Amino acid sequence: MTAARLVATAALASALVAWDGAAAGSTFDVFGFHPRGLALGGAMSAPVDDYTATYYNPAAITVPKQVSFGAGLTLTAPLLAVDRIRQDPEYPTVLPDTHAGVSFGWLYPLGGIFKDKLALSIAGYLPATRIVRVEGIDPQLPQFYMYQNLQDKLLLQGAVAWEVTPWLSVGGGVQILADLVGHAELNLNVLNGSFRRTDLSVELQPSTSPMLGVHLRPARGLAIGLTWRGSTSLSFDLPVLVTEGEALALAIEVAQTVLWAPDQLTFGVSYEVDDLDLLVTTEATYAQWSRAPDPSPRLSADFSGGLVDALGLGQAIDISTRANPVELGFVDTLVGRVGVEWRGLPWLRARGGYFFRPTPAPRQTGWTAYLDNDAHVVSGGVGFVFDDPLEVHPNPVEVDLAAQWTVLARRTLYRDDPRDPVGDMSHGGSVLTFSVALSHRY
Repeated sequence: MTAARLVATAALASALVAWDGAAAGSTFDVFGFHPRGLALGGAMSAPVDDYTATYYNPAAITVPKQVSFGAGLTLTAPLLAVDRIRQDPEYPTVLPDTHAGVSFGWLYPLGGIFKDKLALSIAGYLPATRIVRVEGIDPQLPQFYMYQNLQDKLLLQGAVAWEVTPWLSVGGGVQILADLVGHAELNLNVLNGSFRRTDLSVELQPSTSPMLGVHLRPARGLAIGLTWRGSTSLSFDLPVLVTEGEALALAIEVAQTVLWAPDQLTFGVSYEVDDLDLLVTTEATYAQWSRAPDPSPRLSADFSGGLVDALGLGQAIDISTRANPVELGFVDTLVGRVGVEWRGLPWLRARGGYFFRPTPAPRQTGWTAYLDNDAHVVSGGVGFVFDDPLEVHPNPVEVDLAAQWTVLARRTLYRDDPRDPVGDMSHGGSVLTFSVALSHRY
């Protein structure tokens, strides 16, 4: 009776710190920030000229000599599928859900002695349904590594930049996430079915990574951007200890590193063709996916106490997941992007873009099932410029809309072990992304 009640209590305690699977990247990395960025295929490190420079190139926040702010809504609908030979209910396919979130930003060029030289900015992303969700999916279950729940995290960024000369700016900033740490200690009274003492502590600890940028404007209409973003991740470690006096103790520990994004180095060039009212932009991003950590949950259950020792069980009933981390075998990638923007009318901007993102993941022919595909991404959008309807400021208001279609090239996997319970599979599909934003300068 005592052991059964102890296990049941431990299960309840675990539920307090349970998690809802592995995901990587951030919504800005995979889909883009703001409808203009989505529509131009993400090739924004050179032509960016508003608060979105906080993410795309922190040095470029000195380019607009006006206050810039705005907010937008992004909706992502994954249309992904895994076709399997075997349909074992113990190893089901896990597909990502539809996501929505709000992005926002603010850019402020300082005045006085710093006029037209120093600028500050902030930007962020807030999921619509939850601030942070961490999934702990077994690595054997087929799951789309890049798209599973990357949008379920609050992302904050801040930047400062200095215009060294009229043609050169440098800047830096930070990306902010939060690690989840804590503990729970529960002292059980078996005789009356209550707790003698409970102690539960969970807290968020800020986790930051750096961003650096250089923005050059060597000639009229020509811009060059260079950006480096450090890796980001969210980690949590939540131990739970349940005891019944000195007779029994059960220590459960749950730990995981998720929502990881790699170090990225981006180089971009844009040019404005005045005769055609056209902006052409292109860039390349090198991402160090080879450093991706094991995203699978790490669990352990350690039984101890006088009763366990008296029965001679010792470590015999202890439970733990793999002692060694999963070797993902990912490789670094190089992503090429291109975008065009037509500005032929004072009130209209028309945009289009494309990029190709090779998968960093090897074919999942072993026992893990972290699925990913080469992605062809096509996008388009428009921007409407009109006078401020509230007449608060003389400068116009801009409404931007964009749609993005990510096509995942079909990939077929033949498992090395014919007795593998997951079996052979083929995976692919597409992801639709829609974004709308309202912004203003003054």
